[in-house]
Amino acid sequence: MIHYSCDRCKCELDSETEVRYTVRMEIQAIVEPLDGEIRDDERDHLLEIHEILENLEQAESDQLGDDTYQHGRYDLCVDCYRLFIQNPLGQDVSNQVTFSEN
Repeated sequence: MIHYSCDRCKCELDSETEVRYTVRMEIQAIVEPLDGEIRDDERDHLLEIHEILENLEQAESDQLGDDTYQHGRYDLCVDCYRLFIQNPLGQDVSNQVTFSEN
């Protein structure tokens, strides 16, 4: 039997009796072209891919890869899921203005 635990609060999750939520995140570095750069229809995409692969082979550290793409999968218990869904970016909620329900 596979044992799961919440990646936020570390509590153990019983997969047979409890609901477990899985959050998948993907982070990609996006660089927008400057106004004076070549338009998409004028670019040689194969050449660019070739240059990127050559640069990756020459890079001495793994830092370059971490800066351009990351992904992760996290298991959450019910309580941590509710906290995450209310504030997925983990912003400081004390500075947010809220209105009462009338």
